[in-house]
Amino acid sequence: NKKFEIPFITAKIAVSKDYFSVNKKGKWITNIFSRKITHLLRSQHDGILSTSKSINYDNALLNCRIEGLNNYKPDLFIVDLNLKLKKNLVLNKILKKRKTYLITHKINLKKAQIYKKKGYKLIYINSLVNRNDFKSLYKKIYKMGYSRVLVESGLTFLNNLIKNRLVDDLYIFK
Repeated sequence: NKKFEIPFITAKIAVSKDYFSVNKKGKWITNIFSRKITHLLRSQHDGILSTSKSINYDNALLNCRIEGLNNYKPDLFIVDLNLKLKKNLVLNKILKKRKTYLITHKINLKKAQIYKKKGYKLIYINSLVNRNDFKSLYKKIYKMGYSRVLVESGLTFLNNLIKNRLVDDLYIFK
């Protein structure tokens, strides 16, 4: 696996039937079967990588809810380069029970301390623009002991990973 320098990356995306809209009537755009598979996927990974935009929009915990497995796993990595993560997320209530990392720019040191006090762990990066930037981030995550990471993000972030050939497995739920 890439000389074992970076984690195995699985990505999952849920898209509406027309591939453009979100479900305005209900909470989910997928069915119960798809959601159960998602929880199974989560149980098979050390960490989940998402973005602050996705987390803010969905207010999701992104945890595994299979009976018998820890509700506060896998650990969570949130790309939040400009520190725009909302303060009133349900996620904030379980920060002491689950490792949650914020990935942000080094220039945000002062603002990041507010998140650190809440219980977020911080990972500083210079940029996240090209393939080398992503590989550098992946290497940091791997060195922290995470060998299998599930990406659950929006289409823009996922497209960037796919374009840079940084996804090993892809699951699409429609």
